[in-house]
Amino acid sequence: MIITVGRQHGSNGRDIARALAEELGYTCYDKEIVDHAAEDSCFSKEIFDSNDEKRVSPYIFPTSHYMGMYDMGIHESFRLSMQVASAQFDTIRKLADKGNGIFVGRCADYILRNRKDVLKVFIMADEDFRIQTIMKRKDLNADQAKKLIKEVDKDRSSYYKYYTDQIWGDAKNFDVCINSGRLGVDGSVKVIKACLETLK
Repeated sequence: MIITVGRQHGSNGRDIARALAEELGYTCYDKEIVDHAAEDSCFSKEIFDSNDEKRVSPYIFPTSHYMGMYDMGIHESFRLSMQVASAQFDTIRKLADKGNGIFVGRCADYILRNRKDVLKVFIMADEDFRIQTIMKRKDLNADQAKKLIKEVDKDRSSYYKYYTDQIWGDAKNFDVCINSGRLGVDGSVKVIKACLETLK
C-alpha cells in the first residue's frame, strides 16, 4: 500500500507520517524524495532544495535564484524549475513501485492517482494550533510564526495548483482529511491505520 500525506504547515503532518511509517514498517519519503531525485538526475541536491514545493511563476523564484547561485535568465530558471519538478515526480513513481511507502507532499497524491493501492490523506489544524507548533519548532514569536505559515502554505498551494490544476487541501481530492490539532499525532495515526485496513 501507498499512503500520500498532504499537510498544512505546522499541522505536524511530517511527524504523523514518520510515526505511521514506524508503526506500519513502511518507508517514509519526505526530504528523501529530493535526495533520491538528485541521485537519479543530472541536477544537484541544492537545485532540488531551492525548487522544493515553491511557488511556480516565470517571475517568482526562491531568493537564492537572485543571489548568484544560478547564472541564468528568468525564463531559463523557470524552465529549470519545470525540469526539476518532472524529475522529482518520476522519482515518486519509481519509489512507489518499490513497495509499501508513505509520501509527504510534493503532489504525490496526484502523481500516484491512477494506482489502486493509494490512500490519500490531508492533515490540517486550526491556525492557533499551527502557530504554537511553529513557535516551538522554530523558536519564533507568534507574528513570525504566522507569517512563516502563510508563506509556506502559499508556496505549497501554488506548486500544487500549477502541477495538478486542482485546489490544494480540497477535501474532494483526498480519501480522508484529519484535524491533527484535535486528534494529535497518535490519534491521527490511529485514524489513518483504520482507514488503511478497510482498503486491504
